[in-house]
This record gives sequence, structure tokens and C-alpha cells, in this order.
Amino acid sequence: MIAISTTELRRNLKKYLTIANKERVVILSGKAETYEIIPAKKISDTDKYFSNPRLLAALKEAEADIAAGRVREVKDSIQLWEGIE
Repeated sequence: MIAISTTELRRNLKKYLTIANKERVVILSGKAETYEIIPAKKISDTDKYFSNPRLLAALKEAEADIAAGRVREVKDSIQLWEGIE
């Protein structure tokens, strides 16, 4: 595991993205916050949501709806549910 600061990450982003394919890269932000770089392929292999066939089918259906223009723009998040049938 490698632990780096946000400044170091900004200076050498490509380097740490490459390293993250082989080992854990933890980013220390301040005294209390930490983050980890995880390649998307690793998330989808182990994440229970990305490996769920029903969820993947729903996401594909949603993408098709967006591509076909079957979307509704939310103009006021406070009044989100008004007017939805």
C-alpha cells in the first residue's frame, strides 16, 4: 500500500493511476479524510451492485430511455414529485 498527499497526487496523477492497477493507493486529505484509488475494472468485478444482472439490465434500459429522449428535466428539486403521473 502507498499513502500519498493530495499535493503528491496532483503532481504525479498518471504515475499513481498506473500503480493503483497493482497495489492500493491511499490519498490522505487533511487529518481526517482518506480516499483510495480503485480501478473501475476492480470495482465491477467485486462490487455486489455492478455484478447484479437485474441492476445492469435496469441501467441499460435507462441508457436507452435517455438516448431516445424519454427523460424529464427537474427544474425545481423542492417540487420534484409534483406533476409526475
